[in-house]
Amino acid sequence: MAEDIHNWDWADRQQSHAVVAGDSTRRSSWELIAPASAAGCVSSPPYLNNFDYADATRLELYFWGEVRTWAEMCSTVRAGMVTATTQQSSVAAARSAEAFLAQHGTVADEVADLATKLRDERKQRPRGKEYDRVVPEYFASMSQILANLSLALATNSCAVWLVGDSAPYGVYIDTPGIIGRLAREHGFGVKQDVKLRKRGQRWSGNAARHNLELSERLILLHRE
Repeated sequence: MAEDIHNWDWADRQQSHAVVAGDSTRRSSWELIAPASAAGCVSSPPYLNNFDYADATRLELYFWGEVRTWAEMCSTVRAGMVTATTQQSSVAAARSAEAFLAQHGTVADEVADLATKLRDERKQRPRGKEYDRVVPEYFASMSQILANLSLALATNSCAVWLVGDSAPYGVYIDTPGIIGRLAREHGFGVKQDVKLRKRGQRWSGNAARHNLELSERLILLHRE
């Protein structure tokens, strides 16, 4: 994809372009974009559903020789990804994320309440998953990304994000809604929050699974 973009004929176009392979939570990854210069953003951030996005690329990584072992994949690929699965979480990172989110007031309280409910559910299971650690890490990363995006976007521009909600252990997490509330903290207005489709139906026959209806939603953010 990067090669295709570089090979386009840009001679008669007014736009500049650059391909950045970086961590979107870090300000340094955005340095090629002048402040308040971007016309818009289209993105689909990781869903908070305990899906291992690094593992999903394992076949390609091995085939192209990018990594040779699972440990190498974890250290070179997964380590730079937004935390969206329990395999990435840690006690120290979760505590750091909670401290970072404290600046967001009511959103921090909402995230802390979800983490408490998930911790209670985990303790009731002999080998429970640490969803309570993933949640604060995930939303801390979303806040950092939104802060960087806010600096990059021009006034009166828009960002369109596609993201789904989730319900680990039956605890409903309104991921798009919380992202929208975080966005307001960074100078955005939420213009639309549109449900596109139901999701999670493939597990409907699992008796141990929750019966909450999940969806994939499109949120339209406006840089005020």
